[in-house]
Amino acid sequence: MAADEDGSQPSPDEVAVDQGDLELDLGELDLTTEDVSFDDVGGHIQENLDDELVREALDKGLDLRVYSRTVEDDLIQAENSSLQDYVDQAPKMAKLHNQIKACDSILERMEEMLSCFRLDLGNISGEIQSLQEQSLGMSVKLRNRKAVQADLGTFVNGMVISPQLVDTICQGQVNEDFQEALQQLHEKLEFVEEQGEETASVTDVSLDLERLKIKATAKTREYMLSKISATKKPMSNPQMQQNALLKLKEAFRFLVLHHHQTAAEIRDEYVDTMSKIHFSYFKAYLGRLLKLQFDDVADKDDVIGMEDTAKRGFFQSSRPAHKQRGTVFTIGNRGALLMQLEEPILVPHTAKDGTNKDQKFPYERLFRSFQYALLDNAAREYLFLAEFFNVSDTRAYELFKGVMGKTLSLLTKHLETFTGSCFDAIGLAICGRINQHYKQMLRDRSIPCLRPYFDHVNQIIWARFSHIISLNVDSVRAADPHTMASIDTRPHYIVRRYAEFSGALLSLNEGQTFEAITTGLMSLMEEVGNFILRMAAEYPQRREQLVLLINNYDMMLSVYGEHASSTSEEVSGFSRMLKDRTSDYAELQIDERFGGLMQFVKQTEGILNSAADKASIRVEQGRIQGLIDSFGQGWKASLTAIDSEVMRSFTNFKTGTGILQEVLTQLVVYYERFLAILKQKPYRETSWAGLIDRHQVMVEVKKHNKTF
Repeated sequence: MAADEDGSQPSPDEVAVDQGDLELDLGELDLTTEDVSFDDVGGHIQENLDDELVREALDKGLDLRVYSRTVEDDLIQAENSSLQDYVDQAPKMAKLHNQIKACDSILERMEEMLSCFRLDLGNISGEIQSLQEQSLGMSVKLRNRKAVQADLGTFVNGMVISPQLVDTICQGQVNEDFQEALQQLHEKLEFVEEQGEETASVTDVSLDLERLKIKATAKTREYMLSKISATKKPMSNPQMQQNALLKLKEAFRFLVLHHHQTAAEIRDEYVDTMSKIHFSYFKAYLGRLLKLQFDDVADKDDVIGMEDTAKRGFFQSSRPAHKQRGTVFTIGNRGALLMQLEEPILVPHTAKDGTNKDQKFPYERLFRSFQYALLDNAAREYLFLAEFFNVSDTRAYELFKGVMGKTLSLLTKHLETFTGSCFDAIGLAICGRINQHYKQMLRDRSIPCLRPYFDHVNQIIWARFSHIISLNVDSVRAADPHTMASIDTRPHYIVRRYAEFSGALLSLNEGQTFEAITTGLMSLMEEVGNFILRMAAEYPQRREQLVLLINNYDMMLSVYGEHASSTSEEVSGFSRMLKDRTSDYAELQIDERFGGLMQFVKQTEGILNSAADKASIRVEQGRIQGLIDSFGQGWKASLTAIDSEVMRSFTNFKTGTGILQEVLTQLVVYYERFLAILKQKPYRETSWAGLIDRHQVMVEVKKHNKTF
């Protein structure tokens, strides 16, 4: 209870009266209603002693009973103050109670409304489910009706023959519209055939469709046979007729499906007609082309080992030299044709020279023209057959053979006849390159029709080529230098022929290796090498033999430098031989003029290398002094003689200069080795009179060789 306004405290009796007037239900807060247990008194006492306030009171020496009363009074005062606060808040609590009751009323009405809504939603859900069932039923009916409509529409479209279709087939021209009408007719025929059972509608329409099919077949047959027949007319262009037929390839497929006999008739007529056209064209073209070939061609006497005078007899004057006969063993500008393989073909009546006479060509140019014409016509024909007749692989090749078989036989027979009397190996090698190029062209275009023909041509060409190489090998093997009119150390004409001939074949074998060329050149190289050795054996002196070998080897390498690769077997082989013979020649020159010095150097170096005690070596002073005197008296004259002889013996100035350098280099090396021996024990202990200084030798050598 609060204190009086004057600040005096109420008496205990007043407090008692006030408390008596207040009847409060403290509930769980009323401690007086609880049963008190003294079981844990000791524990409670200990807990109270540990309390901070109790411990503080004890520390200050206060009486706990007085302190307890004071605390109790404070609690009573706090309780009275709290009660007054509760009383003051009573109106607000009443107001809050009223508000809560109002909210309860509102929530109760909301609950009633929501219950009504839930009931309405339940009714709507039932209606939706009913509508959904009705919708599903309608969808099934609609789907069934559409299926029936589609089947019925397909049936009607398949059975009904429109007036436009009849008019296009019976009255229209054979064009793309006609081809579309045939496609529609094909679909209707297929549809009626699929129906199977004899219904009134099928029976009614079948007769009309059969009449239309007969009309379409007759009209298509007439049109296609007329186009095929048009190719037989003079000056006609078969390619134009083929293009016209290709536009109606679907019409031919209609015939294949519905009237196979007519399709076979058209196919056979086309094959027979085009076979005759191609055969007559190539027969005439080949005949006119062959009139443009050079009259003077290589014959059986044009082999490497044949002597120049062999063709001249008592009753036979030598044949006049034609400018083209020089290309029997040389390629000249014939190889340029390989860069023109896809140029337009020769037209015989326009091939004129400056005097309006027929221009002449080597055979390989004629071969290139008719082979390229064959490739162009055959490729176009094969593609037409595959597309128009709708065939491929084996069937397409069978049709192609029917069209081009006679033409291919004509060209094959011509090649066999020509090669049987051909002795121009270079021309055949060029033809082989041409044939291989065209074969690769068709392979790149995925057109296999001419592959067997090209393979057969390869066999014909390379078989004859190998035979010609064998004839040349035999001629070189049979060549006897002893029976020849004249032989000298200069390059022989047989060796020159071989060099030009093999160089030409090596150039044709680059980038694309042919086994026939490689094998033939190896055999020819071996025989020519043996022939050169046989010629050298005709000379008794080693010097002349070496000069002949070096001149011929050098000439061959000079020719190879213009045509062949430096890595070829021929170039590497003859280069090695030339190097060895040049070294032998240098040794021979030194041995002839400075043989004593050279032998002394070789012998003494062996003695010095094998001797354990060099002091025990016997010094042949007289021999050594004689070598020094002999060298000092004639070494300059010997150098001049070597220079003169080398430059006189070798036809190639560059080669002669290189050989002279080799000889002088060998001389300087031997003389330096000689001086090195004299500087070693026991030779250095002797004073050698007249010894030429190395520097003096080098000065004189430089006069003969500017490379020093």
